[in-house]
Amino acid sequence: MKKLLLLIIIITISQTAFSQKVYNAVAGEMIFGFSDASYTADGSGVLGNNSQGSIAGPMRWTVWFHLGFYTHYDFSKNVGLYTGIVNRNIGFITDERPSDSRFTDKVKWKRRSYTLGIPLAIKIGNLKKGMYVFFGGQYDMFYHYKEKEFLPDGKRKTSQWFSDKVNLFIPSVFAGITFPGGMSVKVTYELNDMMNTGYTTSDAAGNLIKPYENMTSRLIYTSVYTMLSFKESYMQVTKEEKKLMAESY
Repeated sequence: MKKLLLLIIIITISQTAFSQKVYNAVAGEMIFGFSDASYTADGSGVLGNNSQGSIAGPMRWTVWFHLGFYTHYDFSKNVGLYTGIVNRNIGFITDERPSDSRFTDKVKWKRRSYTLGIPLAIKIGNLKKGMYVFFGGQYDMFYHYKEKEFLPDGKRKTSQWFSDKVNLFIPSVFAGITFPGGMSVKVTYELNDMMNTGYTTSDAAGNLIKPYENMTSRLIYTSVYTMLSFKESYMQVTKEEKKLMAESY
C-alpha cells in the first residue's frame, strides 16, 4: 500500500498547483459473477463421487446486499485515488454430484458469502468531468457463508457465520471505468479460492474427509454501479509541498 501511495505522489509532482478535492461517495452494485470451479482429481467432493473436470455453472446475478462507502482524493485534475469499505454478496454456481447417495445425476449447487472489503485504487483521466479509468486491489473478509443444494426431492441449505468452509481473507485485483455522472463498470478477480481446501469434516461413516481439497473456486465478477458523491472539500497544495510529501516517503 505504501508503494502505491508513493507512486501517486510522484505522478502529481509534475502538476501545477491546484486545489485538492476530497469527497465521500456511496454506491450499491449489480454483480454478475462467474468462477473457474472445477475438480482437479477423480473421487472429489463430499461423497467422493465427482470426476476431474469443470463443474462451473451459469452466471450468478445479485443486487442484494451490496453497499459501499468511499472516500476520494483527487490530487490533480487527472490523478487521484479512492478507498473505503464495501459489503458484497458474492459466490458461484456449480453443476456437480449430490451429497445424498440416493441420487446420482448432477444437481445445482449455490455457494455464496457476504464479504466486507477495503479497496485502494488509482484513478487516471479527466477527474473534473468524471471520466476516468481506475485500477487497484482489495482485501475481503468472508464473514457469512450460505450453501444451497437443489436435490430431486427438495432443497438443502446451510449457513454459518465465519465458516471454516471458506477462506476468511482473500485478496483481489480490479480495474474499471467511470463515466460522467458516476456510472462505473468494474471487473474483479479474486486471487485465492473461495472454498477452504484444508476444511475437514466427517462423512456418514465417521471418516474424516476434505470435500474441497481438489476444488478450484476463484471468483471473477463484473460490477455495475453509480457513485453518489457528497461532502466535498478542497485543500490548496503547491508543487513545493508535493515535493516534500514525496521526500517524506
